[in-house]
Amino acid sequence: MNKEESISISNHDVLKALKGKYLCARKQLQQARSKRQKRKLTEHVDDLKMDLAWALLDCGEYEKGLALCISVCGRQYRERKYNGVGRALTEMKHYDEARRILEKGLKEFPESCALWTGLGIIHDILGDHFESLKCFKAAIEFDPIKSSGPLYNKALALMGLGSYTDAASIIDHLIEEYPEDPKYLADRGYCALETGYPREALQYYQKAMDLLSESPDAHTGVCIYAGFCSAYMELGMKREAIEIALEGIKRFPDEDSALYHNAGTAFLGIGWRKEAVE
Repeated sequence: MNKEESISISNHDVLKALKGKYLCARKQLQQARSKRQKRKLTEHVDDLKMDLAWALLDCGEYEKGLALCISVCGRQYRERKYNGVGRALTEMKHYDEARRILEKGLKEFPESCALWTGLGIIHDILGDHFESLKCFKAAIEFDPIKSSGPLYNKALALMGLGSYTDAASIIDHLIEEYPEDPKYLADRGYCALETGYPREALQYYQKAMDLLSESPDAHTGVCIYAGFCSAYMELGMKREAIEIALEGIKRFPDEDSALYHNAGTAFLGIGWRKEAVE
């Protein structure tokens, strides 16, 4: 079982448990007699409803999660509700609606790290890296726990703008803080490659590869193999490029087409036109 499958199973376990708690709480609310008990149980049901909405989103059930988010009332849930609705609409690719919801939320909660992050993600998806960078900077400013997520998002936005040196300095910090996470090493390799240091990139990709078996994330794996292949090609090591590209295709046959493109380019590089076409 890989990491993504494990996370999926865990999310569904959480969803199942929350559904049970939610149904039980609703039954208790229906049986409540006193106003005080009803008020307390109503708040408990609303808490569970919001948690259940997020669990549905985590499991990819975006329409159900959206509907449940919208149904939650109460001032205390408004920020989280804006965030949940924005996330659901983003996942459903309704980007204009999602942006309007998040911008409306930010007028009410201008210091919300989550809402700034959600808006930054939309701008990033739409290719507006300058606007996404501004959003992620705001998210960092208003992040009360100074987590890695907003900082990493800022690095990705800088990479989208071609500011690889600035992005590399952030990623170096993240590597120092989280040395066991291969995605940071893979991104650092990409920065090295884009700034003209393919040999340095190979070192980062090798370190990332060594950690991949412990954290077998498909997206990170594709980035590592594709980066390896590109670095080898930059160094004129075409046969090594072919070998690593084919290894990546074997390991992740149904993922990003970049691996197939890189293999084809490498085959062309050594004159194997037929293999390149295949």
